[in-house]
Amino acid sequence: MRKLFVLLLTLALTGSLFCAEITFTFDNGHITGQSPKYYEFDVMAQADASGTLLGDNQVYINYSSLGFGSSVVSNGKVTVEKGTLLIGGSEPFFYYTIVNTIDNSASRFAVTSEYNYPDSPQYGNEVPTTATQLLHIKIEIADSTQTAGLSFQQSLMAGQQFESDNSAIYSPVVASDTDDSQLRYTASAIEEITGKGVPQRYALKPNYPNPFNPSTTLYFETPKFTRNLELAVYDVLGRKVATLFRGDLNAGRFNYQWNGTNSSGFTMPTGVYFAVLKAADFRQTIKMMLIK
Repeated sequence: MRKLFVLLLTLALTGSLFCAEITFTFDNGHITGQSPKYYEFDVMAQADASGTLLGDNQVYINYSSLGFGSSVVSNGKVTVEKGTLLIGGSEPFFYYTIVNTIDNSASRFAVTSEYNYPDSPQYGNEVPTTATQLLHIKIEIADSTQTAGLSFQQSLMAGQQFESDNSAIYSPVVASDTDDSQLRYTASAIEEITGKGVPQRYALKPNYPNPFNPSTTLYFETPKFTRNLELAVYDVLGRKVATLFRGDLNAGRFNYQWNGTNSSGFTMPTGVYFAVLKAADFRQTIKMMLIK
């Protein structure tokens, strides 16, 4: 008992008390743009126990230099944005700041985020026990015949994830997830249906065939040039399976053939899926049935 007390006292004095386990994963990988094209994805984080608040953190990401080129930060090929876990406060008193994005090697970069009020740890955001967006990252694609080759450098991330007092450390750090998605669209590109005039409103039409195996065609309409239009597929639990398209699109009528795969190119099992079209304030959902 005395040895345990001495150990805890030492950890407390050195600021190295451990709190919950934290796990990092990749999610929502998808391709956007036409020329150039980009691979966008989220870095997700979750704790194994409720009530733990996020402090300073550092994420190291390896990537394919064949797919994206080398030293993507120095060459201006990557952008990093705050995710849900880093949102809080108001200018200039943001709770969290992304203070640094740097090349750590020719095929790895590091993102450092800070919690700005460790003397008031109660304002930190809780890390949920379900995977929640920490960062949104966008990298310009150099060669679309390659794969993303994403992985975390877990050894460098251990000891760099703090609670909101910036003293207690999340331990262990689990960052073994990978994303080796093809850097090209996994379904046929959007095709415009010509000769029918400009639509009057946004619409997502029933897919055909439905039920389907192995592919189905989605039909949708846009009445005007639209920025950040998204066509995506979700499962019955509300999880995004694949982002079929996200980007700017002119007015017109379009179709898109989905081949029943997720964003990583894996074939989905038999089940009910939902196609969702989002454009400005518009949102429409249709139900689809994949049968093997």
